[in-house]
Amino acid sequence: MIFNSFPRGVQLDGKSYAAIPNKSAVAFSILAGLIIAGVSVAQETPAPPAKEAYAAFAAEHGGDAARGKVLFEGTSRGLCALCHTLDGTGAKAGPDLSGIGDKFGRADLVKSVLEPSSTIAVGYTTTVLTRKNGEVAAGVIKQATADWVEVMGADGVAVRVPMGEIADRRDLEQSLMPEGLQATMKVEEFADLIAYLETLKRPVDAGSGLRGGVPVARKGVVFEPFLGRGKPFAAPVWVAPVPGNAGCYVVLEHFGGSWLVRTGPEGELSREVFVDMRNVVRRGGATGLLALAFHPEFLKNRRYFLKYQIEEKGRISTVVVERRFDDAGQKDSGAEARELLKIPGVTQDHNGGGMVFGPDGLLYIGMGDTGPQRDPQGHGQDPGLLLGKILRIDVNGVSGSRPYLIPAGNPFVDRDGVRPEIFALGFREPWRMSFDPVTGDFWVGDVGQDRVEEVGIVRVGENHGWNVFEGHQPYSNQYRKTGVEYIPPVFSYPHSAGVSVTGGFVYRGKLAPAMAGWYIFADYESRRVWALTQNERKLDRIVELGRAPSRAVSFGLDERGELLLAGYDDGVIHRLILDRVDPAPQRTRVLSPTAEEGPVPWKHVLEEPHEGWQRPDFDDAAWPATPGGFGTRNTPAAVIRTEWRNNDIWLRREFTVSGSTAGQALTLRVHHDEDAEFYLNGIEIARLGRWTQGYVNINLTDVAVQALKPGRNVLAVHCHQNGGGQYIDAGLIQVLDGNP
Repeated sequence: MIFNSFPRGVQLDGKSYAAIPNKSAVAFSILAGLIIAGVSVAQETPAPPAKEAYAAFAAEHGGDAARGKVLFEGTSRGLCALCHTLDGTGAKAGPDLSGIGDKFGRADLVKSVLEPSSTIAVGYTTTVLTRKNGEVAAGVIKQATADWVEVMGADGVAVRVPMGEIADRRDLEQSLMPEGLQATMKVEEFADLIAYLETLKRPVDAGSGLRGGVPVARKGVVFEPFLGRGKPFAAPVWVAPVPGNAGCYVVLEHFGGSWLVRTGPEGELSREVFVDMRNVVRRGGATGLLALAFHPEFLKNRRYFLKYQIEEKGRISTVVVERRFDDAGQKDSGAEARELLKIPGVTQDHNGGGMVFGPDGLLYIGMGDTGPQRDPQGHGQDPGLLLGKILRIDVNGVSGSRPYLIPAGNPFVDRDGVRPEIFALGFREPWRMSFDPVTGDFWVGDVGQDRVEEVGIVRVGENHGWNVFEGHQPYSNQYRKTGVEYIPPVFSYPHSAGVSVTGGFVYRGKLAPAMAGWYIFADYESRRVWALTQNERKLDRIVELGRAPSRAVSFGLDERGELLLAGYDDGVIHRLILDRVDPAPQRTRVLSPTAEEGPVPWKHVLEEPHEGWQRPDFDDAAWPATPGGFGTRNTPAAVIRTEWRNNDIWLRREFTVSGSTAGQALTLRVHHDEDAEFYLNGIEIARLGRWTQGYVNINLTDVAVQALKPGRNVLAVHCHQNGGGQYIDAGLIQVLDGNP
């Protein structure tokens, strides 16, 4: 791939900009963790295939990773290595790709190259700096201080612009990589490149506690829709009941909407606007309306607190304000908010997503390092800044110019050059925090950089390591200090299991006594929900309880102390039904995998086949073989490897079972949208109506167990689409512990 320097200017976000002073190439992508440098090439030969042809070929053919590596490193068309490191340093303009195969599946990698602006990863937005003399610098922010901002273009040249010279700054939700870069390759080469990217994975660190993978619980959690079933919320990020107002909940939406929702025995009854912040908060990326905390004495004083981001003259700040309900506790009073904190950031990223009152009546606020990626200025380790810290303040008074008090027990009170609000330091992006009401343990989920995500228990005055450590692993020595103790997390997991942790709660409800004392948390992207126990902040047990129907952005507690989960994509607040959970690890054997695990070949047709298509002896030699899952883009939680847009699809696949199958239960692992019927060796084993909102496990009857045979087996599926999104994928799991 070849770079352009755009000597005559460049079009970004629909606007024309002057030439970049260092003639840096701006044809690079910042998206979903993948940047591939390039530029459109004049076509003197016949036009290349449409991008759909590249996607279809890559879905049907695995590609040659060795050839893809040559293309990645090449000097004629690839040049991917010019923008990307593979050594974990992230020293170039694009993200480090050493773990990209852990983070994203094949379909996501394909989409990232073909549709560069479809998803732009946190930390890799394009920043355009316009100088007062009209010159423009554009690229990824690599470093920034109060005095200057440094951006890097695709050629790896960094441009440092003093703050005093900046007339305008814009953070664009648009990739600078033009579409059509696949046109420089044949479809076979494109598949080779994707195959190589799939191989870029990191080894699991032994200290993480993963120990070969998290086992699945013998009986998992059930996600029951609670709020937003008929009328979904718009990207909900937070939910909690209003104290003293039976059946009333507040739901915050990411981009400034919020609702008071009144419920009855059957769920949601009505909703009304709570506080409209849509014209106040900064929309975009990781910024928005993020958290709410009710004062411990809310029933007396009606005080509550909001945390969100604003943008003023190109500078993004995190704000914490105090507001009040009316005297009856039925709605916001409408009175003007009182600003407590205003914390300027560096980029739009890592603003911290948590705020909670502790058992001491003090307000704890999670604040991220605000970027850039890798925290190059060491915000997390700098005690003179509020960035990358857990803060603690007393909102029940004022102190001089501060509209709050500094608690006497804070660790850095009356120390020169140190912010007294700091409770603990060394955090990257503390996303959701909670206190265990029984033990007082303070749990924090901290989003990682390139390798791991972590959850830990935080105590006063501690340093939790970022960016000297990432999880249990050493990360950088730049800000390491002799004699400082860096506290490891209770648990960290690699990006093969998830890429953005969502902190949760220690379960202390009444309906599921078997789960008492288990800390329940999730990963936003992979939707995995886990439960763990610890002893002296060392991992004791951990199991996977299931996968959320939608990306898991936040947990909450209902009026009874039972867990709720906000689904960011489906707009639904779900109850976690834990009373039947058996956290003992389930022993299973995958007989027929799903697309979650990789490209799984199926035979399929779109016209109704001849009678007997379900039977193992049916001749399907003429059926084309393509990888599952099958469906349309944007179907929630789907892993699209083959497009399917017809009303019906018929599928067959063979798998081999070794050893005895007698007396062992079977589970159907399935995601269907819509009506689907399933056959094992010609015997109907399940008929499912409507749809699922993600992959679920369906326990099968003895009919399925009896249909399974040692040796060759055939799984056959028919799915019918009625309207809207569509998807079908299925697999079989043998449960070795008896009934699941």
